[in-house]
This record gives sequence, structure tokens and C-alpha cells, in this order.
Amino acid sequence: MRKEIQLQRLTTLRELLSQAEWPWDWPQTLKSQHKGAIRTEFRAELCAGLLLHASMAQLEHNLWGVTEPRIALKTRHRHGFAAFERPGELSGSALLAHPAALLPYAQAIVAQARAEGLAYLELRGSPQKYRPLDPMGFVCDLQMSLAHAGAQVSDAGAAEPGADCLRIGFIWILDRRQPKTLAKTVQQAVIAKGISPNFMLGLDLAGDEGSSAPEQLAQHFTPAFADCVPLTIHAGEGEAADHIWQAAYHLHADRIGHGLTLAANPQLAKRFRERRICLELCPSSNREVVGFADPAHPESAGLPAYPLRQFLHMGLAVAMCTDNPAISRTTLAGEFLAAARMTEGGLSMWECLALTRQAFVHAFLPSAEREALLKRVDAQIFALMSENAKSLIK
Repeated sequence: MRKEIQLQRLTTLRELLSQAEWPWDWPQTLKSQHKGAIRTEFRAELCAGLLLHASMAQLEHNLWGVTEPRIALKTRHRHGFAAFERPGELSGSALLAHPAALLPYAQAIVAQARAEGLAYLELRGSPQKYRPLDPMGFVCDLQMSLAHAGAQVSDAGAAEPGADCLRIGFIWILDRRQPKTLAKTVQQAVIAKGISPNFMLGLDLAGDEGSSAPEQLAQHFTPAFADCVPLTIHAGEGEAADHIWQAAYHLHADRIGHGLTLAANPQLAKRFRERRICLELCPSSNREVVGFADPAHPESAGLPAYPLRQFLHMGLAVAMCTDNPAISRTTLAGEFLAAARMTEGGLSMWECLALTRQAFVHAFLPSAEREALLKRVDAQIFALMSENAKSLIK
């Protein structure tokens, strides 16, 4: 049986590797190769085989090229939101189902975060997709792998962290496209929060908004409400502001992913300002999914202006995020640069610092740890600015 499975996998790989352009349904082909709980590991092995043996030209074309130009994909591309997700078919859940991938993944995450100079990172993922039979075990194993890679994954307590300390927490992504299993997944996430309260920081509801509205899913979140688990909800990403209202009032969101249409409802925007509900803006993916004008991308000419300037004028809490950096091939610094290009009048240094600070203020950390981290980062920024001022005077 094992030999038959290996031959089947080799046949699948050979067929794809022999083609310059793969059929659009190639990810489904990899997923359907095997039945049973072990199939996620087989899929991971197939994906790893493609990454190892496909040429860079094949990968570039079939992950990104087939959806170019990556502008307003939700409305301009025949596959809609799935076109945006295409580059992620050989990362994330495609690989993390295999136990051998976890430690190298953690090491790469820590190395990249340090290279970007990050002090705090909220890592998001879907354990129910990586390890269907033991998603809570995945969270624990990820925590240990990140700790082994050198990250701080729990409250440092009385110990004073060093200036180069990297704090990482985890947010469990729930997929609104899987309503039948949502209640069970929420319960699993709440249990994981109880096991690792300083690492499992909160929940995120993501996925194409067109599949279901927040009010239709609220009943499944009762265990999270009961345990006061922080929630961030993807809403208003090319959909009406009503979706944002539902996320705020039906799902009691602490933060909103994107929220791009919020200004269309001034009363709701006022409520957001008063309650300090933070918007997580991701300029690169917002341009790719919804479509906004960006001088660096001629194909975006004529599209609407990015709403960041409007949000700042309205006094809303806004933080810059990377969404899925592997899909959009970006970094946090890249997101600030994209935001500056796409925002009317650009962004000043002080506005960038204010946006950075909002990310710390609205972090899903325990309040004492959040305040300590914020003071440490404030001191570092002040020291850097003082040194810069001194050099200018000289």
C-alpha cells in the first residue's frame, strides 16, 4: 500500500513538473490524493516536492504570474478572492501539516522578524487545517518551536527583557467559509487559550466575506464571549460597512481587519473612535484584493484613493499590518512605504510613529505586559531620535 501511495505521488509530481503552466485546480489535485486523517501530511510532502523540484520560472508563473496584474482581484479576476490566495497554495497549511516543517518554519519566522527589527509579532494561523485531529497540540508545539528559535512566547514576568527581545503571540484564524465546523473550532481555540494563555492571544475570523455575514456566525462564538477572548474580525474588505457593524455588534470585535468601507457609515465610525476599536490596514493586500490607486502600479490608475488619510482625519485608531506577507511578498516596512504612496499627501515621520504606536496600544497582550512593552519601545524610539537629532546638529 505504501509503495502504491509513493508511486501515485510521484506520478502527480511528474505531471505538474512537466508543464510550464499548471491546471487551475492543481491545489485540489494535491488535496484529494489520499483519504483519511493522514492525507494532510501527504499533501505537505507533495507541496514540498513541488517547491524542491519545480523551477523558479514555474513557481513564479503558477503562484503569481497566472493572476497578474494583482490589482482588484476580487472583481477583476475570474476566480475572485481565490486568485489572491493562489500564492499561498505552497505555504501555510500546505506545509505545516507535516511535523518536520514546524521547527524550520519557526526559525524562519524569528529570523525574518529580527531582520525587520520587530519587537512584537502576532502570528496568525489555522491549527484546525494543519492538524485536524490535534489542533490544540499544534499550538503547544508551535509555542515550543518558537521558543527554541529564540522568541519570547510568554509573559517575561519580573525579568526585564533585553532591547533585542522578540515577543511572539499566536492568534487562531477561524474560516468563515467553514460554518459547519466553526463551533467546534471555537471551543478548541478557547481550550488552547486556557492551556497557553500568554501565547494563544485571541481569535481572528477571516476568509472571503461573501461566504457569510458575521451575524450568521455569532452563535458559534459563545464560548469565546464567555471566556472574554480578544477578537479581531475581517470585515469591510470590499464589502458594505454593514459587515463592519455586524462584526462590532454581533461578534464584539476588539479590532477589525481592514474595515475599508467604515467611512461610509459616519455614526459607526464615531462609535469606533469612542470605543477605540482598532482598524488593521494592510495596504498591499488591500490593493490586490479590493483595488486602490498606487503610483508604483500603473494598472491601478483610476482606482479609488486609499482611505487611510480619511481615517486619520476622523481620529480612528489604525495600525499597519502585513496580512499574509508571503502572498503579497511584503514586510512591515514595505507596508508603510505602500501606505505612504497610496495615501493623499503621503505620510510624515510622526504619522508613521503614531501608526506604529497604535499597534502596541491595541496588542492582544495582558495589560501589564503590553504597558511594559510599550514603555520599552517608546524609550528605544526616543533614544534613536535623540541620536539622530544630535547628528543633525553636528
